[in-house]
Amino acid sequence: MVIGLIIAIIISGIVFLLCSRLKAVCTVTLNQEEQILYIAVYFYRIRLFYRSVDLMEEPAEEQSFQETLSLLHQLGHGARQKWNHLRTIILFVLKHIRVDNVSWTTEAGTGKADTTGTITGGIWAIKGMVMGPIMTNGTFVHKPSVTVTPFFQQQTFSSVFHCMISIRAGQAMYVFWRVIRKFPVKREAMT
Repeated sequence: MVIGLIIAIIISGIVFLLCSRLKAVCTVTLNQEEQILYIAVYFYRIRLFYRSVDLMEEPAEEQSFQETLSLLHQLGHGARQKWNHLRTIILFVLKHIRVDNVSWTTEAGTGKADTTGTITGGIWAIKGMVMGPIMTNGTFVHKPSVTVTPFFQQQTFSSVFHCMISIRAGQAMYVFWRVIRKFPVKREAMT
C-alpha cells in the first residue's frame, strides 16, 4: 500500500514537471552604442539560464575586392541547402511553441527625406520576410507589435527586438529529441 502511494506520488510529480511550461525571453538591441543579445530561460519564474552576448565585432582588416568575392562565394556555396535545412527545423519548432509576446521596434534616419523613405521601405520588407513565416506557422497569445519610425532630419539607427516564448517541458524534450534524430550533427574527422 505504501509502495503504491510512493509510486503514485512519483508518477504525479513527473507528469506535473512534464506539463509545466518553460519560458524563454530574448531581447536583441542594436544601435550606435551597443549591440547586445540577452537570453533568459525561466521555470515557474525561477531563472534557470541567463546569457548576455555582445554582438560588436572587432574591426576587420581591409580586404581586396577579389578576397571579398571569394569569401562571399565560399559562404554562398550550399547556402540554399543550408537554408532549407534550417527552415525545416524552424517550422518544426514553431509548431510546438507558443509565442507570448513579440515586439520589434526600429528607428532609422539618414538626414535626407528621400533616402530615409527608401531605407524605411527596405526595413519594412525585411521585417515582412522575417515575420511572415513566423506569423503563419506560430501560435500567438498576443498580436505582435512591429513598428518602423523614420527620422527625416537626423542620422540614426536603433532596433530593439523582444520575444517571449513558452513550451511545455515534455514538448521541449520531444522537440529536442526529434530535431537531433531527424537532423543529426555532422562531425568532421579530427586530423
